[in-house]
Amino acid sequence: MSFSYNGYSVADIEVTGVFGRAGVGASLLCLSIAFHVPETALAGVRLRNFQLRINVEGDAGKAPSFLGFAEPEVPLELATKSGQNPRRLIFELPLAEGQLFALEKMRGGDDLNLKLRFTALADGPTGVWPQQDEISFRLNLSDWAKVLKELQGPEYMVIGIPLPKCAHDSTLVEAVGRIRRAHAHLVDGRFDAVVSECRLAVESAALATGEKSAIDATAQKLKSAKRDMTKLEREFSLMEAVRHYTQLAHHMDDRGAAEYYSRDDANMLLATAAALVSSSLARLQSSETHGLSAAKV
Repeated sequence: MSFSYNGYSVADIEVTGVFGRAGVGASLLCLSIAFHVPETALAGVRLRNFQLRINVEGDAGKAPSFLGFAEPEVPLELATKSGQNPRRLIFELPLAEGQLFALEKMRGGDDLNLKLRFTALADGPTGVWPQQDEISFRLNLSDWAKVLKELQGPEYMVIGIPLPKCAHDSTLVEAVGRIRRAHAHLVDGRFDAVVSECRLAVESAALATGEKSAIDATAQKLKSAKRDMTKLEREFSLMEAVRHYTQLAHHMDDRGAAEYYSRDDANMLLATAAALVSSSLARLQSSETHGLSAAKV
């Protein structure tokens, strides 16, 4: 990809990296761009007013979807001269939480394919010429997962709720670990693995907190006395519903086709399981705090 002026190439453009910067309510998707001036470039041409339009390529046959305009981190004017080292510039694209969530849904667990359209003005001996060129850039799963961590997406924005955290010596460390592994599977598009980890996380939390028998009793109560259930009992019924929904064996639908978990299923379960494990952790910490207070008295 390159810009040209009066038949001469004046700058070759290369994407050298992509990373994220966390913000408040929004983050910055950053692209590192190198501008190489060829030895055969026409001297005395100045490039300015750089801009980058970023589109996302989706399914085959569909037009790329607009993501946003990335602006240079600092103003840049590039003059062509022989022997010049490559000029590097960071282009920043603000991403709101909703955009990041929509981007993840569009990606669907696959690589992220970007269509980058660069524009600039080239001012030279024969006047000002507008410049425009496009390049496709692919981010594989491991690279995009790294960018998501830098954007703090895995902690909040992609799922929509905070992932639980606890100390390494907590009785719920296994349940919390499984929630985080489930999120890693979601990023990589392994939706059945998300479902499996969510089920095991909920079961682990129930056993670790000693609430398994209460959940079983709640399941029986749900069949006969829904109106008399407390808020905590209704939460227990949600835990039992997650276990029921996440049976690991695939079943057949009414048309005889095998049923598989989709990204939407995985998102729903991960959000629900993360919230339930967080609530269990809060109850456990509260009981430990009350236990310490009683001991001091």
